[in-house]
Amino acid sequence: MADNAGLGALLQFANFRKVWLVGAVGGVARWVEMLAFAVYVFDITQSPFLVALVSLLRMLPLAFFGAPMGALAERVPRQRIVLGGLVVLFTMALLLAWLAQSGRLEIWHLMVGALINGCYWSTDMPARRTLLGAIAGSDRTAPAMALDASTNSLTRALGPATGGLLIAFTGLAGALMLGAGLYAVAILLIATLPRQGDGDGASAPGMWLTLKEGLSYAVRDRTVFGVLIVTVIFNIWVFPFTSMIAVIGRDDLALGPFNVGVLMSMEGTGSFLGALSLAFLARPALYGRIYLYGAVGAGVCSIFFALSTQPLLSGAMLFLAGIGTGCFGSMQSTRMLLLAPVEIRSRLMGVLAVCIGLGPLGFFHLGLMADWLGAVQAVTIMGLEGLLAFALAWLFWPEIR
Repeated sequence: MADNAGLGALLQFANFRKVWLVGAVGGVARWVEMLAFAVYVFDITQSPFLVALVSLLRMLPLAFFGAPMGALAERVPRQRIVLGGLVVLFTMALLLAWLAQSGRLEIWHLMVGALINGCYWSTDMPARRTLLGAIAGSDRTAPAMALDASTNSLTRALGPATGGLLIAFTGLAGALMLGAGLYAVAILLIATLPRQGDGDGASAPGMWLTLKEGLSYAVRDRTVFGVLIVTVIFNIWVFPFTSMIAVIGRDDLALGPFNVGVLMSMEGTGSFLGALSLAFLARPALYGRIYLYGAVGAGVCSIFFALSTQPLLSGAMLFLAGIGTGCFGSMQSTRMLLLAPVEIRSRLMGVLAVCIGLGPLGFFHLGLMADWLGAVQAVTIMGLEGLLAFALAWLFWPEIR
């Protein structure tokens, strides 16, 4: 079982709480924005492809900046990276809120905002989450990452429901102003964190050398590479279905903005409960299987969600998909941090961020199919493709088991 006493001790440690709460507060703001952007874009354009494109732009920076940020996090204090990104997000949210309130907001403004948001989240793995693991220590890495993953999952429940409520009563500007307020709280938390003994650049090699070393180690270690394989499959073929929840909710289930937010929050609720249970119950011997089969389960449930014609059944399928996602997400950072040597953790977390950043390929694929065939058919086909990819990986790469 996980170290329950260790988890309680971590929450009593002020530095851990601050870094953890930065992720929690920022996560709520992120998911408020994602729901708000999706509903607004679909209502204005009626294009599933443009909805998927906004999500694609939010993930695209991970592919390009994830690994370089891992190298940068070994040269620059990690909290400084996080603080700078949050200031940019706060400014962007205020600007978008003003444009929405004044009636000057255009779709391309939201796309630029999504891209900037993605640039910040490309730092989360190598900067904030690695800092969280360093504060927790290797003995408490698993419960710390499970707690962080479960909290991130909870933000996926709170954010969409809150965003849907705000859109229904205050419009897009109200949702964006809430995001700005949450980013301000996160800025205060990270600004008051004492400087940690990392990323000072005193003995770090060149950035491109650290990047090359991280990639080389990942290729040599088959178990580490297996973690990356599962991550790539999940982010290309499974996770993109979340961009179609708002489309299916509005178009196929005929739900209003608030009910779409509630529907979307069901995935986050399941993910929260799945990840939180692992913080207390998961045994190290099962980490690999929890990681793999959680991802597979999410893919299966995404198919049943797409095929459902009843809102209650759709919500139940999203809840179960969320449980699988929570299992996958809580083990993702845990597996990498426990498998990686301490001296190259930031680099490997950066490589992991790159693999997550390949998700835009899936969003693009899904968006094109949704415009061509419809959202329901597109999500179903994507889910089946993902299950085939998992089956092939299970057969030819036994380390992922």
